[in-house]
Amino acid sequence: MIRIEEDPAHPEGGFARITVPGMAGREVSAVAIGREGYGADSLGPEGWQVASARLVPDAVSASGEDLVLVLGPSVVEHLEAGPIRLALPEVGLAEVVMWPEIAPLPAAARGGFAGVRPVAPPKVQPAPPQDRTPQPLSGPPSGPDPDSTVVTRASPDQTGPPAGTPAGPSPGPTTRPLLDPTAPASAARRRAPLLLLLLLILLAAAAAAGWWFREPLLAMLDRPPAPPPSIEIATPEPGPPPQSAPAPEPAPALAGDPTDSMTPAEIAALNLPPDRVFAIAEARQAQGRHQDALLLLEVAANAPYGPAMSALARLYDPASFIPGGALSVPNPAKAAQYWRAAEQAGDPAAAPARAALRTRLEAAAAAGDAVAAIALQDNWP
Repeated sequence: MIRIEEDPAHPEGGFARITVPGMAGREVSAVAIGREGYGADSLGPEGWQVASARLVPDAVSASGEDLVLVLGPSVVEHLEAGPIRLALPEVGLAEVVMWPEIAPLPAAARGGFAGVRPVAPPKVQPAPPQDRTPQPLSGPPSGPDPDSTVVTRASPDQTGPPAGTPAGPSPGPTTRPLLDPTAPASAARRRAPLLLLLLLILLAAAAAAGWWFREPLLAMLDRPPAPPPSIEIATPEPGPPPQSAPAPEPAPALAGDPTDSMTPAEIAALNLPPDRVFAIAEARQAQGRHQDALLLLEVAANAPYGPAMSALARLYDPASFIPGGALSVPNPAKAAQYWRAAEQAGDPAAAPARAALRTRLEAAAAAGDAVAAIALQDNWP
């Protein structure tokens, strides 16, 4: 089973380690990654695109009998946790796997299209050259400007007396006081009798009003105060004791499978028995939820559980492959791997199907099929 995890050699994040069991020593120079349900479903060097593409791993090595691939930040930063299609075209391997949660590398350390580029400082435009010819501090210019127009007019402070006026001392400016000092006093004397008359009228009106309302006021003061109104409090008649409200009935239990609304990752986190996970996978396969069924079968097969391995082998086997399901094409090499694991796990249905697949692979290898020859060598040593 292909394992994907965060590369322990890069604790800073951004690198994924892919382990392919039983593939040590194979020549692998590229991988292909895809996803279902999107128009741009193939991952390329610049991100998701429509055309198929191959990605070059950062490192390829062997660990015992396993093949180890390392993918760098330029690939990891485009992937999120969930199912993906992983293929090694050079060895004929293609399957749907779960991509784990891998922290991306910080942007400042990535470089390339994901890095932080320095911002160039704005260009400063040079100032136009200035005329540094010294100019005189005062006085008229050295000469008239031939392109300028000179307009002459008399200055207001230099206007002389009209012609024929005898010379003599010019009269000074005529001054006029802005305020007559006697004006305020005379105005106040004129307003005083009017104010006095107005005050007398107000006093007379107040005295008349007091005399007019004198009798009603005295009558109101001599009237005894009215007693306060009596308040009667009604006593309620005894009645039957209040009855308590009936207790609410408990809500009925939800019908159906509670895992029906869960994702495969949530079901895997429950750590259910493999036969229970296998039953959920078969139910979703019958509902047409093929991707969920494929992921749940892989969860049960990793238990390990023989019937789940046989079910995966039937999905990949060309003899039982169903178009329009979770897989786009059959994979006889992958089917041989699952039939072998199911037979080792004790599933009795695996032995005859594995023997039939071996016969087909031997015929294909005799016809020159290199992938069939490799599948025979790996699964029937």
